[in-house]
Amino acid sequence: MKKLTMDGILKLIKTVTTGGAATGFLDSELVATYVDIVRENNTVRNVFRTVPMATKTRTIPKLSTATKVYYQATEGAEGQETTFTSTQLTLTAKKLMSWIEISEETFEDSVGDMRNTIMEMFAKGMAAGEEEVFLIGDVDYPNTTATEANATSTIWFTKDAKLAFDGILTIGIESGTRHVAAGNMTADIARELIYRMGLYGKRRSDLLLYLNPWSANQLMGDTKMVTVDKYGMKATILTGEVGKLYNQIRTFDSDYIPETKGVMTFAPNIIIGDRRRVKIAEDAVIKNDTVLWAITERIALEAEHDAGIVAVTRLSSPTAS
Repeated sequence: MKKLTMDGILKLIKTVTTGGAATGFLDSELVATYVDIVRENNTVRNVFRTVPMATKTRTIPKLSTATKVYYQATEGAEGQETTFTSTQLTLTAKKLMSWIEISEETFEDSVGDMRNTIMEMFAKGMAAGEEEVFLIGDVDYPNTTATEANATSTIWFTKDAKLAFDGILTIGIESGTRHVAAGNMTADIARELIYRMGLYGKRRSDLLLYLNPWSANQLMGDTKMVTVDKYGMKATILTGEVGKLYNQIRTFDSDYIPETKGVMTFAPNIIIGDRRRVKIAEDAVIKNDTVLWAITERIALEAEHDAGIVAVTRLSSPTAS
């Protein structure tokens, strides 16, 4: 199927939209293309491992210890048996949802295509919601409020998507490895993070570094950073990607990483489960002369090895001018 733009999707959507009871108005091919658009606005889905989920939960084998090799001194003698241990990683799907009610007059009186605008909002909103929860989600976050109007950056609404999963920064701080930087973000600090990852940091091309905007900006000035403008014409550059440290470690500038913090992991370590990919529905509310639009998905997130995540704290922050 030829890849469509958002405008192209909207032209096809209009031929299959139905009123009355809520119905999905994107067929399977269009949903797949819509998901691609969500991916373009989401760095996390583009770099981590994604697996399908046939049920609400899915177990994935996880090796705890590896086999060993022994020295065989005597020819013809019985060799030393080796063993390994394994456990299971369980993915549990959680629902993310967004809906909006709009009057028919808004559609009739809008200068542009309001459906196009709504779809763009939903696509970017879902991408942003996924990336935020995957990076800084915290299921045990203590400061919450049942009134959304009272929510702030430090007090979360009780239905905030960030409460669905522990993000990779949260895992790094709570059960991974921590490094206190106490200074500007530099290549030297990145090397310290690699060292603290141990065996998990040996494959440099798999390493991913997510930084707050200030620290990412500092690292861009380091001579060890190959910025995206030097990648070449055929390079695939993701949203928020600022460059490769030592031309290997992909580095991202994320608005969701708090000031003074950052996190490093390796790409195969993080597993995203898709129980239900993006589902979109429209429903007419006749008594109000309005239209409801809703977008939902069921996803899961787990780290295979918590020790393969290193959180860095106490990076410098911008000074007030």
